[in-house]
Amino acid sequence: MFLLQIVITLMLALPDARLVFPAPADLVRALTIAVLLFAAYSFPLSSITPLERRKAVFDVLTVVTAGSMLVWYLAIGPSVHADTTIVVAASAFPILDVLLLMGFARLLFRASPSVGRTPVMLLVAAVVVQFAADARSGYVTAVTGGTRLDDRVKLISVIAVLALMAAAVVERCRQPGIADPRAERCLMRGNLPYGSIALGYGLMLVAAVRENDAFPWSGLTIGAFGITLLVVLRQVAMQRESEEIAATDGLTGLANRSRLRSLLLQALHRGGRSGQTTAVLVIDMNGFKQVNDTMGHKAGDQLLAVFARMLRDAILGADVAGRLGGDEFAVVLHDIGGEANAEAVARRIAAATGTPIIIDGTPVNASASIGIALSGPGEYAADELMNRADVAMYHAKRRGGESRWACFADTMGGDNEPSLEDELRGAVADGQMRLVFQPIVSLPDEELVGLEALARWQHPRLGLLEAEAFIPLAERIGMIEELGRWVLREACTYARRWPQLPLHVNVSARQLEEDSFSTDVRRTVRETGMNPVNLVLEVTESQLIADGVPAAHLRILSDEGIRIALDDFGTGYSSLKNLTHLPIDMLKLDRVFVATLDASAEGAAVAQAVLRLGRVLGMDTIAEGVETAEQARELTLLGAGKAQGHYFARPLPATEIDEKIMAWTDHRYGGQLRA
Repeated sequence: MFLLQIVITLMLALPDARLVFPAPADLVRALTIAVLLFAAYSFPLSSITPLERRKAVFDVLTVVTAGSMLVWYLAIGPSVHADTTIVVAASAFPILDVLLLMGFARLLFRASPSVGRTPVMLLVAAVVVQFAADARSGYVTAVTGGTRLDDRVKLISVIAVLALMAAAVVERCRQPGIADPRAERCLMRGNLPYGSIALGYGLMLVAAVRENDAFPWSGLTIGAFGITLLVVLRQVAMQRESEEIAATDGLTGLANRSRLRSLLLQALHRGGRSGQTTAVLVIDMNGFKQVNDTMGHKAGDQLLAVFARMLRDAILGADVAGRLGGDEFAVVLHDIGGEANAEAVARRIAAATGTPIIIDGTPVNASASIGIALSGPGEYAADELMNRADVAMYHAKRRGGESRWACFADTMGGDNEPSLEDELRGAVADGQMRLVFQPIVSLPDEELVGLEALARWQHPRLGLLEAEAFIPLAERIGMIEELGRWVLREACTYARRWPQLPLHVNVSARQLEEDSFSTDVRRTVRETGMNPVNLVLEVTESQLIADGVPAAHLRILSDEGIRIALDDFGTGYSSLKNLTHLPIDMLKLDRVFVATLDASAEGAAVAQAVLRLGRVLGMDTIAEGVETAEQARELTLLGAGKAQGHYFARPLPATEIDEKIMAWTDHRYGGQLRA
C-alpha cells in the first residue's frame, strides 16, 4: 500500500507533470483505491444486534448519499453535456472515492474494539482528503473542458494521504488493543450522519443561490432543512434519554455496573494520556441483609436508595458513583493524585454513611466497608483494578472498627495476611466449606416436600459467610467448578439420610460448559448411592441462552431420571423455545416477584403469569423468598403448589433437619416450624 502511494508521488513529482487522463499515475491510483477498499472490508467488525446493524447501514448510506451529491454538483453535473472523455475524467476518481468512503464509514461505525478508534479515524481522514482533492480536480476538469491538468494539488493530497496512513499505522502499533467498545465512542462517529445531512442541504441552498433561483428553491430548501433539523434534534434527545435510562440503576439512580465500567475505562484511558492517577473505591454496606431479613425487601430497597443518595453527596466534581449489584457500590475517582486523596474520599463516605437512617420509624445503621485501589498511567486494566479494590474491601471488612477502609497497597504489602482469593482456593481442601438446607413446602398444607442445598464458608476470621459473599469471587478466580463439585458430592451424601425428599442443588454456568459435567454428575450420584430421581439441578435462565453443550448435558441427565429446575425465572432471558425443547421439569418464581405481592392485581401479575405458564406446560412451580404469611396466603390463592422462604424456615444445618424431621408428625411443618 505504501509502495503504491510512493510510486504515485514520484510520478506526480516528475518535472512537467501535466498528464493526459488516464495517465500512468491515474492507473496506479485506481489500483491503490482498490487495495484500500479491500482492506476496509477486511477489518474485523464488532458483534452487534440486528437493530444496531440496520442503524449502521442507514448511517453509512447517509454519508454515501452526501458524498454522491458532492460528486454530482462538482463533477458530473457541470460536465453532463460535455464529451464522454470529459465526464469520465471529471467523475471517475470522485466516484471511486465515494465507494472508498462507504467502506471506511462502515468500518468507523462498526470497527471491532481491537482495531482502536484513532487509527480508523486517521484512515477516514485520509480518504476525506483524497476525496476533496479529486472533487476539486473533477470540478476544474468539468468547468474547463480539458483533461490536461496541473497535478500539484494531486501531489500535495497524495503526500497528505501517505502521511495520514503512516500515522494510522504508528497509532495502531502504539495501542494494539482496546478492552471495551463502549470506551471507544467518539463525537465524529455519532455526528457524521448529521453532518452529511447538513452538507446535502447546504449544497441545495448554494445551488439555488448560484443559479439565481432564490424563489422557490431557496425557501423550500431552508424549510426542509429546518424540519430535518428539528427531527434530528428530537431523535438526539430521545437517544440520549434512552442511553441514560439504560446506563442507570433503576432503584438508586446511580450509574449501573455497565456504565460504571465504561466510565472507568475512559478514566484509565485519559489517565494514560495525561499521566494522572485513577482510583476505584468498592463499597459494601454492612447490615443490609439483616434489614432485608427482619424488615422485608421494601425496607431494604429504601435503605439502598438512601445509602446511594448519601454516597452521591459524599463525592465531588467529576467523580462517579455506581451500584454494582445487591448492596455493593463503587466510585471512580478521576485524576486523584495519590493514595492520601483517595483515602480522604473514603473518609468522607464513611462519615456520611455512618449516620443512622430512619426506615419506617426504625433507626438503621448504614455503615460501609470500603476498598481502595489506584492505578498510575497504563498500570492496570479496568477489571484488574476493580478486583484489587474488591480484595481491599474484604480486608477492610475483616479489619472491622469504625474506619472500615483499606487501600490495596497497604493490605497486600505490609502484613502477612493472605488474600481472600488465596484463602478461598484452600477453603475446600481445609474443610472450611459447609452445607445448609432450606426446606421446600407444599401449599397450602405446608408439608415438607424437598430441600435446597446452600453453600456456606466457615471463614477462620470472618465467621460464617453466605454464598453471596464468596460465590462471585469463586467465579472470578476459577474456583467455581471445584466448589460446585464439592457441593454436589456433599449434598448427594447427605441426601441418603432423607431418601423420601428431593434435594435441589445449584449449578453454575461454568460447570455446565465443562465437557465432562454430565459424566461427573452421574458418577457422583452412583458413588454416593443417591437415587437420581431425588436429585434436582437448578440452573438459571441466562445459562440456557445458547444451545449446545449445556443443553446436551441437561438431556443426558434427564434421561437418567435427574430433574431440572429453572431458577430465578422471570429475571433472565428464557424463551418458550427453551421451556418446550429442553427437559425443564419445574420453574422457580424469583423472589423479586414474590416481594411485589400486595393483594393487588398489579402486584400479582407476573407471579400469576408464571404459575399459569407452569400449569400449561405441566411443570411444578416453586415460589422463592416467601417472607410473610400474607405472601404465602396470596400464593396459595394464585395456585402456587410449592414455596420456600424464611417465613417457613431459614437454611438449617443437616443435624437440625434431622431433628425437625423426627419431631414433625408425618413430616409436616405447620406452626411447629415457625415456633
